[in-house]
Amino acid sequence: MRTSVEGGPSRMRWVLAAVVAATALAACGDGAGGSGSGTGLDRTAGGARGGDVARLQPGDRPVRFRLDTSVTPELTGFVVETLQWAHEDLGDSGPLTVHVYSDEERFVRAYTDEYAISADEARTELDAGMHAFASPGGHIWLYLPNFEQAPLGFQRLTLFHEYQHTQQQWQAVVNFQSERVGERSFVPRWLVEGCAEHLAVQASSKRGFLDAAQERATVVSLAQQSAEPLREFETRGQAEFIGGKEEAYTVGSLACERLSATFGEDSVLSRFWVSMEQTRDWNAAFVAAFGVSPDAFYADFERYRATL
Repeated sequence: MRTSVEGGPSRMRWVLAAVVAATALAACGDGAGGSGSGTGLDRTAGGARGGDVARLQPGDRPVRFRLDTSVTPELTGFVVETLQWAHEDLGDSGPLTVHVYSDEERFVRAYTDEYAISADEARTELDAGMHAFASPGGHIWLYLPNFEQAPLGFQRLTLFHEYQHTQQQWQAVVNFQSERVGERSFVPRWLVEGCAEHLAVQASSKRGFLDAAQERATVVSLAQQSAEPLREFETRGQAEFIGGKEEAYTVGSLACERLSATFGEDSVLSRFWVSMEQTRDWNAAFVAAFGVSPDAFYADFERYRATL
């Protein structure tokens, strides 16, 4: 069974947010590459390109790359620049390894070697739009043919989203999962994906990649397509590329927005995940971070959601 965290914004979101993307591109300038803006990519640290190391400041955390031969220096510069901004805006996530593939067969081999998934299942996910995900130990995976279909602002948003997942895992010090409710490693999918999405959007907006108000309008519109309560997305609401409808991202993002507005941004950025490391129980971590039980929050959120 895979323990990866699902990817960032879907192709549906890119289409619905076309106006947002145009605004973000205007705000960001050309946004391409970023290799001339001081990425700190150390070509001597690892020898071959597959071992390149960049350093995130402050903290001097290493970023290692695992690339296939078609990945350009401009793309690695773009990724490092974006991750530097994520580090500055969201905080530390520990050492990172970024796996970037432009070749389907190489990606499939690496993906199936890492996870209990067949090559046919991996290709089906790629055909359905899978473009990025995070996995335990500070790993971010990108499949370029799908990733590069997104506007540049959404490429950066995706990297912020996946970076936030590595930060969640770094702070929680546990390889949490969102399928087996009875196990101590369980964390609701809406909390994992919703908080990564909410924080990535807020940080991206501050950087000028996209407009947070317009993005929120898109999320509200998508969330309104589901009448199911938030608690249903503790284990459901997966990404489109694995057959879900992404309610953990949309409804979950609004739930984390509600938590952040009520209890402060640090509660969803850090306090819950640190509490998860201390308690090893998501219900206890929730109470420690937010001062209310999950049941009480679910009731509050459904009342709030009815007003949107």
